Amino acid sequence: MIPSFYHKPGAEQRKTKSKAFQGKYTKMRGLLLLAGLLLLFNRQASSQTELLDKVLTLGRQRTTIYDALNVISVKAECYFVYDSKVVNSEKRVKLEADHLPLKKVLDDLLENPELRYKVIGQHILIYKETEIAPAVIRPAPAPVPVSVSISEEKPELVIRGHVFDNSDKSAVPYVSIGIRAGNIGTITNADGYFVLKVPPEYSRTSLSVSHLGYISREVPLSLLIESEVDIYLERRVISMQEVIIRYLDPKTIIIKAIEQRKLNNSLEPVYMTSFYREGVQKNNRFLSFSEAVFSVYKTSFAHSQESDQVKLLKSRKIQNVNPNDTVYLKLKGGILSALQLDLVKNVPGFLNEEQFGSYTFTYSDLVSNSYQNAYAITFIQNPSVQEALYTGTLFIDRESFALLGAEFEINPAFLQQAADNLVLKKSRKLRVKLEKISYSVSYNFFNGRYYLNHVRCDLNLKTRLRNHISSDNFNTFLELATCKVDTLNVTRFPKEEVLKPNIIFSDIPYRYDDSFWGDYNVISPEEKLNAALLRIIPKIEEIK
Repeated sequence: MIPSFYHKPGAEQRKTKSKAFQGKYTKMRGLLLLAGLLLLFNRQASSQTELLDKVLTLGRQRTTIYDALNVISVKAECYFVYDSKVVNSEKRVKLEADHLPLKKVLDDLLENPELRYKVIGQHILIYKETEIAPAVIRPAPAPVPVSVSISEEKPELVIRGHVFDNSDKSAVPYVSIGIRAGNIGTITNADGYFVLKVPPEYSRTSLSVSHLGYISREVPLSLLIESEVDIYLERRVISMQEVIIRYLDPKTIIIKAIEQRKLNNSLEPVYMTSFYREGVQKNNRFLSFSEAVFSVYKTSFAHSQESDQVKLLKSRKIQNVNPNDTVYLKLKGGILSALQLDLVKNVPGFLNEEQFGSYTFTYSDLVSNSYQNAYAITFIQNPSVQEALYTGTLFIDRESFALLGAEFEINPAFLQQAADNLVLKKSRKLRVKLEKISYSVSYNFFNGRYYLNHVRCDLNLKTRLRNHISSDNFNTFLELATCKVDTLNVTRFPKEEVLKPNIIFSDIPYRYDDSFWGDYNVISPEEKLNAALLRIIPKIEEIK
């Protein structure tokens, strides 16, 4: 992720470059996310009457509705799905039952005659009758190929919801949300919120909700159609001491992960339909915000990054530059940086055996990954190394040794050295202090292989003009989500359709309209981001 600084016209500019740093340690400057490769299972629906008539006995207790539903969930062996705007989960209630049917227990607990229950399998949706229409269940569709396009003749189903941590009710960001049968997906935003558009032929499938460190959930899609819901994930971390019988050196696990790429990752090119966004804030005021949908021709890890191609499908932006601003910041090559953060293809130093001597690797924990466990391996550069390297955690599947993801940042002790090499242009009068550069990368399993799932990069820095006391805080981010992967009939794009990946994306012309994205899946804007964009709507730039 390379910021470039522009001083007011007339100020002298100079370039700062470091081939050693850029070439060896920072060829992954960006982000990407691929939320379309998800595991789902169809579950045979049980009778609604059978589950709601299940008899329960519960000891008297004063608690919240949220905790009471958790108690009932365990006792009745079921899962509840509801919108917290419909069910006040923080309300204090008395929970007690003496050989009562589940429906009676729920009626007494919720004390709201407007609430209704809908049951599929072991899932119970709690909703207001006026807020949800009965789901239309169609006959099961015929088998479909891996490559499936959203029909333009039938309106898509819209699934909305929030994902929370079951233990502390905090929002869980970057959760994979998707439909296995159609290879369709997205991720939750920083607030844990998601919107997923699904072709109607998948109404009888299930929604997969998965994230490293949590037990995955599959929820029948027909419970969620046109009804916003809250989904709670249960955290699952296992102490290494409980499961490790024989010691494996962390470096050995990493070497094995790189060797197993030929079994775990695609050897053939694929098409990725990806949603991209980037933004620049100055002192909590957005200077620019850009979004786009790309089609990416992605080659296997055995080919160079230059063999990938990017085709722009749709894009838009908002510019909010104040003429009084003396410092401008643009992101150079954000799209290229996003693609370069594919750690399987562009192996960084902490995954390269030849550079292991620069790092110290240690076990952290075993974490849950869907229905399996993954090694969590932390790494940090050795004290003797005086270069700007990385520190963070790797996640590697315990059985297949597939790389599942990584969370890392440039070593805080060498941030200024990194700034000197990442600032592409700046005035001699400008002082730049890097505060933090952090990255997250994840992969997901689909059709026997792991594909890039989500990448994000956040960069925080301060700038100050010489002889000035005050400074400006800049916050930038890049994010790329691949919401669909096609493996059939994959060929290279014609040259005239290919976007130069190192372009300054915010300089491209855009068009804005309310129904802009149509049936494309995108990342929903966070509440804070959405509020900021609404404030600068009058400054929307429309170029035909």
